[in-house]
Amino acid sequence: MARKTKQEAQATRNSIVDAAVRVFAVKGVARTSLDDIAREAGVTRGAIYWHFANKADLLNALWDQIMLLYAPMTQASEAEDEPDPLGKMKDLYLTFFSGLVEDQRQQQLFRVLFDDSGRSKESEAMRLRHIQIRRERLHGIQITLINAKAKGQLPPNLDVRQGAISVLVFIYGLIASWITTPEMFDIKKEGEQFIEGMFQMLRTGFPENG
Repeated sequence: MARKTKQEAQATRNSIVDAAVRVFAVKGVARTSLDDIAREAGVTRGAIYWHFANKADLLNALWDQIMLLYAPMTQASEAEDEPDPLGKMKDLYLTFFSGLVEDQRQQQLFRVLFDDSGRSKESEAMRLRHIQIRRERLHGIQITLINAKAKGQLPPNLDVRQGAISVLVFIYGLIASWITTPEMFDIKKEGEQFIEGMFQMLRTGFPENG
């Protein structure tokens, strides 16, 4: 019975998360109340508070779910003993692009992120959380590029910091452009060409000073 209760609690949590993404995507974070989410999920407001302290906590849970999806591939691309760091980075981003196209929740969540129509303490908390994620990602990219230099995949004089910033900005800009104007290009079909172009940029630019 205890096992069933735990499963039911997880199912309720999942339904709340799914409902939150849908409502946030339509109304925006600032204009969405917990009552809106409760109605969409078919649960009580108390059920939401059982699983989440507040709206900001719920938003962080959404991001954590997305990050967990790609954590194994991210770790593989950053592993010091990985013989093909750039290959693993490429796999990570191509898988992410495919997930972004195929997973409506991911699309909606990123639309919420890029929505500037309203500000609230919760949307600000989400923005700050995403800044933290980007900083962590920048550190991870630097590790990957260091390993790629050691494996001879990148020039030995590559400025790793500048290269990592360029990768982060390139990927972030690609996602933002596709989310806001998806008719401009096919991020899934053209993703491999984009990534190869990015690698070529790393191989020919950003030499260390001196």
